This record gives sequence, C-alpha cells and structure tokens, in this order.
Amino acid sequence: MPLFKGLSSKSTPKKAIAYITREDKAAFVSVRNLFEGEDYAEQFADTMRRFGKGKKFDERKYYHFKLSCARKDNVSPEQAHLYAEELAAILFPDDECVIATHTDTKTVHSHIIVNAVNPITGKKLRITESDYTKMKDEANRLGSEFGYTTTDFRKKAQNKRTTEESHIIMKGGTSWKEDLREVIEEAKHSSSTQEEFISHLALYGVSVTRSKTEYSYLHPQKKKAIRGLKLGNNYTKKEIDIVIKTNRNRNNGKAVGTITGNERTEENGLGEFATERSIGYLERQMQQLDKQAEYAHRGLDYEREQLRERERLQRERAEKERIERSHRDEKLTRRNQEIQRQNFNRTKSNSKTDGNYASK
Repeated sequence: MPLFKGLSSKSTPKKAIAYITREDKAAFVSVRNLFEGEDYAEQFADTMRRFGKGKKFDERKYYHFKLSCARKDNVSPEQAHLYAEELAAILFPDDECVIATHTDTKTVHSHIIVNAVNPITGKKLRITESDYTKMKDEANRLGSEFGYTTTDFRKKAQNKRTTEESHIIMKGGTSWKEDLREVIEEAKHSSSTQEEFISHLALYGVSVTRSKTEYSYLHPQKKKAIRGLKLGNNYTKKEIDIVIKTNRNRNNGKAVGTITGNERTEENGLGEFATERSIGYLERQMQQLDKQAEYAHRGLDYEREQLRERERLQRERAEKERIERSHRDEKLTRRNQEIQRQNFNRTKSNSKTDGNYASK
C-alpha cells in the first residue's frame, strides 16, 4: 500500500508548515478550507483563538501526515499531489489542511498538516487507534484506484504476536505489546548508550527490569515484565546493542534525538507514542519511513536488511582498517630498512676511514 504515517504535536504548527512548504523541497503546495497565499499557520491560530482552543502548552494543536508510494510505481509529482489532495478531502473534509508534495528525495512524497480544531464546529480532531487503521485502509483503497502497489500494512515482520494480539490488531486496535515495540523502536534509534536507551524508555513509564544479559520490559499498565525475545528478535539486547553501537559510531559518541528540557511527550490516538521534536528529527523519521516502505514494496524485511547493511558497513570498515594498517606496516618496514641501510653505509664509511689511518 502507499505509506501513510501520522504524528500529532502540541507545538504550534508554524515551523512544521514552514518546513513542508519550503521552495527547495515542495514542488506543489495547496490548501483545504484556508485562504491561499496567506499565512497558513496564522489562519490555524485564528481558528483556535476563535473557539478558545490551543491556549494550553500540553494541548494537541495539529496532526502531520506523510503519504508516499513505492518507487517502482513511478509516481510523478503531479500524480502524488493529486492523490494527497483527494485523500485529504476524504479524511478531513471540513478541516483546515496544508498539502505539500516534495521532490527532494528519491521517493516523491506528500505532507498533510491538519489543524486540530475544526473551523466550523470548534471541536478538537480526535483520531483513535481504530480511526487510524481505517485511514490507512482508505489510503490503500484510494491508492488502488490510482493503480499503485498494495501490501498488507498490518503485517510486521520479526514480531512475535499471539493469536489474541493479532485479533486486536486486525480489528484496528493496538495491544500493549505493540505499544512496547513502538516505544522500544524509538528508544533504540534515539540512543547511543545503554543508559540513554533505558532513560528514553523511562520517559514513557517503561522500565527495564533486567539488562545485564537480556532486556525485560515492564509496561506501565502491567505488573509483570516481558522478555525482549517475546516481543520479537528486534527487541533483544543483542539486536538493540548493535543499533546503539551504530548510532554511537555514526555520531562520534554524541546522543541522537535527545529530548531537551522544553519538550514533552504524549501517547496519542494514532496507536503510537509521539514526541515533540525538531523539524530535523521529523525529517529523519520520515526518511526512515521511506526506507521501510521501499523494503515492504520489494517484499523485504526492513530490520533484517538494516542488519545486513550494518554488517556490510562493519566489514567495509574492518577492511579499510586492515588496508590502512598494512600501509602503516609497509611504511614502517621501509623506514626501518632505510635506517638500517644508512647505518650500514655509515659503518662501512667509518671502517674505510679507520683502514686509511692504519695504513699510514
């Protein structure tokens, strides 16, 4: 299916709207229920003020969705934007929306930012887990009409699901185990040390009850911890340590995705934990989603392919270090040989001098 991913935010939408409408990224920009050519973020704010909403810091202010198709579908920017506009019209008929289609990456994709306050009723837009699943189904259905590739978005490789959990997910819900998986995924990709990983989980009330040889996680609504292997191979200590080490090498020991003091977290109705972060973080997350969609459309396991990629990079680094070490050894050998040659010549020269004095 076309990839449809959503996040909610308690920040003002000014930066997000400015980002998706940047001229160097957006090939097309359009709006729904807004005046074109005017400040879209200010129009969002006007609607909130009119109904006395958006005054609290921890109040949800907008939703940000990303829509993209498989590269093999060869979707043009025009087609992608039309697809995003039609989907927005179906999902958010009376809401204020800013729609932008980007062509700055290999995969053409669209962003849809939706005001959390309805401009007619003044009611807050609330998207439950079941609603979110239905929205993905609608994106799939509309994508099929456009002739785009479809896949089963409910299928997530490498996760161990019970029959009960599978039934919950197929009905559009999210189990507590799925909550854990999503929080752990965010934590491991946002940490460069074990301490950061555990601290990141603590932000969501998840505690690690065992960490020496294997991770066990305690969901805040449960009394008994669950081993990482029970959640799937991606959540074992071995796999997480590989990702954390990769993050540390990539960032030269600096933490990635660190939450600063003025950021907040929330559990939203999209079946995932959303964190207010910088636009740069959002872009990195969206780029990762592009990769996940590409692998899914090719019938590949994203996590497995990422592991293979990490192993390939490790082999390349090892080979590079071997070559550099070999060059250093050769250089050192040549230097030692040169020193020995010089010493030999100096000794030979001294011997000749001594012989001359002796003959006299």
